[in-house]
Amino acid sequence: MTINFNIHQAVSLTTINQPKTPIAPQQQVTDAKKEVEAEPEAIAAFTGGAQKSSPYSALLNPEGFDFSNMSINEFKGIVDAVRKLESDTQRASGNTESLRGTFWDDVMGVKGSLEGINFQNRGFSSSDKIDITAFFEFGVKEAQQMRKEHPRSFSKVVGYARSSLSTVEKLTSESFIKEYQAKAVEFLKSQDTPLIKTQA
Repeated sequence: MTINFNIHQAVSLTTINQPKTPIAPQQQVTDAKKEVEAEPEAIAAFTGGAQKSSPYSALLNPEGFDFSNMSINEFKGIVDAVRKLESDTQRASGNTESLRGTFWDDVMGVKGSLEGINFQNRGFSSSDKIDITAFFEFGVKEAQQMRKEHPRSFSKVVGYARSSLSTVEKLTSESFIKEYQAKAVEFLKSQDTPLIKTQA
């Protein structure tokens, strides 16, 4: 199944000079198409005792992760788990300062862009398998095109799109997933939460 990306503009613009006429149709970006592979290549399979009932279970996946063949719903689960783990570890450490200005902000930006997708206009559903990184790469290209057509209204959009892509590239790296798997397990242990063995 081939998925055609038509990325939603996740950034809400508050500028007064927004164009009142519809934006011209964008040229299709061919490298944003993804032919779903028959054999997924998973990374960072969790080999410890995975606690299915924990709020971080999306990170503790014994089957691993194939970000080139993943649904938006699955990716949202990973983003939510990272966001919750960041929040929980900060609160548990007694640090009551705001998480703003940290990696938290970057993750929340990605979460916001995922929450705002209108799938009826995108040609695929939140459960269809797509290439997650290509999805965000296409968002950058679309934002660049919008800026060419309406530079005053969309001058900041490219920066937001690039920031989201940079965060997604980090979130989808094997080293990051493994780091956060270890962080989740250590945090669960520190809270005296018994790890439940994964059912076969």
